[in-house]
Amino acid sequence: MSDSNHLTAGHQVDQHHLAEENEKYFTFNTVAMALAFITMTELIIVYLPIHGTIVFTVLTALSIIKFAAVCWWFMHLKWDKALLTMLFCLGLLLAGGTVIALYFLFQPDPNGAPTL
Repeated sequence: MSDSNHLTAGHQVDQHHLAEENEKYFTFNTVAMALAFITMTELIIVYLPIHGTIVFTVLTALSIIKFAAVCWWFMHLKWDKALLTMLFCLGLLLAGGTVIALYFLFQPDPNGAPTL
């Protein structure tokens, strides 16, 4: 007869794995609630009587924070190898640089000359 209180090594590993998974899901839920709070803050800021430049700056900063949180936790960059995270960030920098370059490339000419 086996004792029901007897834990095998495999069972202990399963309990450890279960505790680790529960911690990850708790973290995911916490991050999701934080993202919802940031989104609510963004909606409130839009309707406040504040100068447009300040609103734009605050919304941009909050969006960057949300993007970083989603990438870090929900794309599992936190648990990935450092090389993969660096490659992701390199691609992100290249894409961001391209967007910024295109933004400045297609600015209207201050002298009124036609653009491409």
